Amino acid sequence: MTADQKDSASLSRDLQEVGFTDFEARVYVALLHASPATAYEISKQNALPRPNVYSSLESLEKKGAVQRVSSEPVRVVPVDPKELLDRISRTITDRCANLRERLDQIKGEDKTNYVWNLSTVSDAQAKIANLIAGARRHVWIKAHCAALESHVEALEAAAGRGASVLLVLFGEKSEIQKFRALKKSIVYAHEGDGTVVGLGKHLVTLTVDFDETLIFNIKDESGAYTRSEPVVNLADSLIRHEVYLAEIFDKFGPQLDKQFGPALLSLRKKYLPAEQVRALERRLQK
Repeated sequence: MTADQKDSASLSRDLQEVGFTDFEARVYVALLHASPATAYEISKQNALPRPNVYSSLESLEKKGAVQRVSSEPVRVVPVDPKELLDRISRTITDRCANLRERLDQIKGEDKTNYVWNLSTVSDAQAKIANLIAGARRHVWIKAHCAALESHVEALEAAAGRGASVLLVLFGEKSEIQKFRALKKSIVYAHEGDGTVVGLGKHLVTLTVDFDETLIFNIKDESGAYTRSEPVVNLADSLIRHEVYLAEIFDKFGPQLDKQFGPALLSLRKKYLPAEQVRALERRLQK
């Protein structure tokens, strides 16, 4: 198969995704390569069965994808792809909006709050983007700066439409400073200096509008999204207490270091898993 044939085959498959049949797609692509053309010419030049070409041209004309330019013999040309696909896009968008309204009307009220598993980073990042874009009252996030780099503009847009954007960030001072440039947003360094503790480098905890939450481990590519009220409340409380800690560290940092060691090390030794304690000690030594 030549490169042109592979490209045509790929285009035909993609056209089928937006409502064309196999033969309609192949005929339309053939016309883009050479038109105007008759059904006989299309059939001969592209090794397509003539009856299928005739029926495909008839259906393509009804769809507004081709136009006749002569009648004796009948020759057709393809409608400009931009015009065609813009029209298809509008039609699909309108149809989906209409379907959403109609389906919502027949859907029974469901009080069950499911937990939806997220199993890839791309799925999690897409869901994070969706949640930020839909936020109206608040977006609270606890995460490492690296996990939020692709969402800076969306966070700024959320703050711009009146949502309370609050971030508790792990990372270096320079990384956190970039987020502090966000307009109308509140940004805290975790425990005052961005110290990475436990899963801090990999775990994203996000809550939106006191209704939804997402928790995802980037390293293990595992996590979940839910609207379950107790879970959402738990995540909100977690971030709220991180803010309390950040404020306390800002005010009493030297005293806390003196009492509990840097990053509350002596306190954490009592409650963190041993491997996380060792990892924190290595970070502090560096």
